[in-house]
Amino acid sequence: MQQLESLVAYQVACRLSRMSYQLTRAGSLRDHRALASQIQRAAISIPANIAEGYALGTKPQWVRHLRIALGSAAELRSHLRLLADLRIVQRSDLTDHIKTVDRLIGLVVGLLKGAGATLPRRET
Repeated sequence: MQQLESLVAYQVACRLSRMSYQLTRAGSLRDHRALASQIQRAAISIPANIAEGYALGTKPQWVRHLRIALGSAAELRSHLRLLADLRIVQRSDLTDHIKTVDRLIGLVVGLLKGAGATLPRRET
């Protein structure tokens, strides 16, 4: 799977998973086990789905799993915002984490566009 590991989106997704696990082990999240678990599950789902879609080797499966990874990244971003909004973690301590999620979302969207997938329009 050398090619998979050379994908920047996969590399960033793996780094994001590690960052998320480190975050959930911080003292401030020990009293919020359900939220910590959701953060962990969303974070590990992202590289897992990129890898699974890549390994299945068909364009429809690749697109399907990239969409799932994109959904998990959006879910993770939502959880991180909640941490800041509830003041469980200082917003400034989440800056790198949120920037990494946003970067990953852009990379996955780029892979989807490269695969010819149609993306829903967002209202601004």
